[in-house]
Amino acid sequence: MRSLISVALVVLLLAAPAWARGERPVKGSEAPATSPETAAVEPGILYPPLPTDLTPPTYDYAAPETCAGCHFILGLDHTSRVLGVWYESAALVNASCTAGPTTTTPGSPYACCEGKGTGTCASMWQLTGSGWLASRHAQSDHGSTENGFCAKCHSPLQASASAAFNNGVVNAGPIPQQRFQAVTCATCHPPDNITAQIGALNPDAIDGGAIAIYLWKGVNNPASYQTLSTGVNADGTSTEDLLCLNCHEQRHNFAEGKGTPMYDMMVTTHNHLIPGGGPVRCIDCHMSTYQSIGGGTTGLPVLEERFHDWNVGADLPYSCGAIGSVSNCHNSSYSKFTVTDAQNLIPYIKEQHIDWWSLPPFNGVAQAAVPAHGALVEFKVLEREISKIDAM
Repeated sequence: MRSLISVALVVLLLAAPAWARGERPVKGSEAPATSPETAAVEPGILYPPLPTDLTPPTYDYAAPETCAGCHFILGLDHTSRVLGVWYESAALVNASCTAGPTTTTPGSPYACCEGKGTGTCASMWQLTGSGWLASRHAQSDHGSTENGFCAKCHSPLQASASAAFNNGVVNAGPIPQQRFQAVTCATCHPPDNITAQIGALNPDAIDGGAIAIYLWKGVNNPASYQTLSTGVNADGTSTEDLLCLNCHEQRHNFAEGKGTPMYDMMVTTHNHLIPGGGPVRCIDCHMSTYQSIGGGTTGLPVLEERFHDWNVGADLPYSCGAIGSVSNCHNSSYSKFTVTDAQNLIPYIKEQHIDWWSLPPFNGVAQAAVPAHGALVEFKVLEREISKIDAM
């Protein structure tokens, strides 16, 4: 099946507009905070070949490669950015050449380079340094995980629903190392051909069933997906977080009966990103929105693009709602949080307040007293203290 898709897609992007050619994706502070202007979708857009040359030798990335090769959202190139690749034009590839081949060395950085700024290179997929390929989800094989039980979280599409772990023994067959798929797209996104069925079976599902938890009963089986709904759990957390907590069983270093400042913030903060408000969700920080596509003259609904590398530190200012972010959670009349503030705050997220003042930028220097009225109040004090120090 994959080979058939590859043959069908091995074509050039002839007269396609720039946004269909897969322009270099945005990352971090380069990303626009508002929806970009996009041109109307032109008929007959031809798509590039699958990015099959980017798979490491110990993995099988056929599934996500196929998603990026086919799923261009009518040319808006969203899914290739999610994967972590862009399709660089031949002109730009050749312009990046630094040296031609000699009798002992190939061209640099590609064998097709003939000199500085010149070569015979064709268009090619290149890594962005972001997206799924840069995440731990893409590198989830640890040797001991190469079986049908551990794969339930480490490579779900290869897991066995009946697999179990009893007395140190896994009752599931092995997965060959070079066939390990990792945590791929379909772990959270059912195939398009069954999404409508999943939505019909679960009318309250978020995104119409296009986001759901895969439960190892066959990727094209609607009964194999557990959908999610909006709402609040009894402990004050978001019901949407089940998508993450299905495998990530704890919130940061949460301790029963104690929590952490981060946990308390999640269950008590009014989240303006949710209509009507609600608790902070995992995705608000770990999959923050960095731009929107569609709308305008495209004839498509506006789609929020979220980071898919799950790296809060790399995704600033968006992940922490600092100045320059889309959410602006910490940019208001009460808080002017910068990227530097956020970088200084991140180490504190897993620490209790007794250890805060020993960390940079304070380094043991006495600071304002922390009130004993709960972790959320303490965290607000910390945020303001960091902002004050950074502004000096």
